[in-house]
Amino acid sequence: MGRHSNRFWEIDCLRGFAVILMLGYHFLYDLDFFGLADIELRSGTFLYIGRGAAFLFILISGAALSISRSRALANGTSGKPAENFSKYFKRGLRLFSMGMIITAITWIFFPGQYILFGILHFFGVSALLAYPFLKYGKENLFFCLFFGVVGLYLKDRTFEFSALLWLGFRPEGFITLDYFPLFPWFGVLLTGIFLGNSLYKGGNRQFKVPEADNFLLQKLVSWVGKRSLFIYFIHQPLFLGLLLLSGLLDPGML
Repeated sequence: MGRHSNRFWEIDCLRGFAVILMLGYHFLYDLDFFGLADIELRSGTFLYIGRGAAFLFILISGAALSISRSRALANGTSGKPAENFSKYFKRGLRLFSMGMIITAITWIFFPGQYILFGILHFFGVSALLAYPFLKYGKENLFFCLFFGVVGLYLKDRTFEFSALLWLGFRPEGFITLDYFPLFPWFGVLLTGIFLGNSLYKGGNRQFKVPEADNFLLQKLVSWVGKRSLFIYFIHQPLFLGLLLLSGLLDPGML
C-alpha cells in the first residue's frame, strides 16, 4: 500500500499528458479554423487525439474528486468527516463562472459558433452532481453505462427545444466550438470516481509505482498537470497572439 502523500505523481503526469494532447489538437484546430492549413480534424487520428485528451482529462478529474473526498474523511475529527457540500459547490461555481467567461468571449468573436456548454461548464455542473456518487464503488460502473448508452442514443439526434442542451439534447441547427453535455461525459467522470475509490482507497495508493522525482520529463509533464486549469484558460489567447505576431493571422480574420 502506498504511503499517504499530498499528490500522486502519476495523476499529475496523466493530467499533464492530457493537457499536452489538448494543446496540440487545439493548435491544429486553430490553423484549420482560420484557413491557415487544411487539416481533417473531424475524423481519423486527430479526432481520436482530441476526444482522447478530453476523455483522459475527465477520467482523471473523477479520480481526483474521489481521492479528495477520501482524504477529507480521513482528516475528520471527533468522528465528524472533514467534508461538506459547500466545497464542491464553490468549486463548481468557480469552474462554471470561468466557462461563462469563455461563453462571453466566444459570443463576441465567434457569434455563430459560441460555446454555450463546453468543458468548463461541464466541470462546473459535474462538481455538484458528482457529490452523491463519491461514496459509491462498483455501482458507479452501472451509472457510467447508463450515461454512455443514453449519450450514444442522443449523439446524432436533434430536438426542437434547447432547454436540455446541457444534458445532450442538441437543438436543431446548433453549432458550437466546444460541447460536453452530461450524456455521455458524466459517465466518464463516474468511471474516474470508481477508479479513484478502487485504486486510491482511503486516499492512499493501493499499488506500487517507482518513484520518479529525479526524472526531468516526469517533472515537466507533472508541472503541466498541476496547472492544467490555468493553462486551459489561457492557451487559446496565447495561440491567437502567436499567430498574430507571426503574421500568419490577420486581425481582420477574427
